[in-house]
Amino acid sequence: MNKKIYYNNKFIGFDESIIQSSQNQTFKFYKKEDQQSLKKIIEDFLNETNSNSIIILNYDFETVFNYFQKDFSYIEAAGGFIEKNTQFLFIHRLGKWDLPKGKLDKGETIENAAVRECEEECAVTNLKIIKRLASTFHIYPYKKAFALKQTFWFYMKTDHAKKLIPQTEENIDEVLWFSEKDAKNKVYNDTYLTIKDVILEALGPANIEK
Repeated sequence: MNKKIYYNNKFIGFDESIIQSSQNQTFKFYKKEDQQSLKKIIEDFLNETNSNSIIILNYDFETVFNYFQKDFSYIEAAGGFIEKNTQFLFIHRLGKWDLPKGKLDKGETIENAAVRECEEECAVTNLKIIKRLASTFHIYPYKKAFALKQTFWFYMKTDHAKKLIPQTEENIDEVLWFSEKDAKNKVYNDTYLTIKDVILEALGPANIEK
């Protein structure tokens, strides 16, 4: 999956092929040879009056990622896409469907953090990591500046049979299992762009209603 760095409802992409899979987005293009500094491109992207997503041609992801790491606070988080008998777990938080996730504790591995956050936010147990999914990246205002958060995702399975309990102190009001069809439709159409990317990778693009 092509890497993107999100900010609100837009993103920085690095390959024109992204356009084909991006709905309701308008794009502005930059090329390295245009002599625009990366700083100027990023300032344009973070401008609240600019609703365009950006495609940066001939700049690789690592160069832009390193720029953000140097100038912004860098935060690591981890979470899980959880399956139980072809049902998939989602949480409802702050008016949207989401996946359980949270920041790493000091010295914690990304795998342990992902499992811990899922257990804490949903009261789900017996989690087994099946595979690692692609990370998502997003920028948000933080301490009068900006932070770049990288979230490490894992596909997990469970045989948890008890009631799921939302962690209300984390603003979670519901935890539900969804069929694949409902995950690709009901959840997909009422979630964040980063979570849409996780759903697409975990379940595939077939039959997604946009």
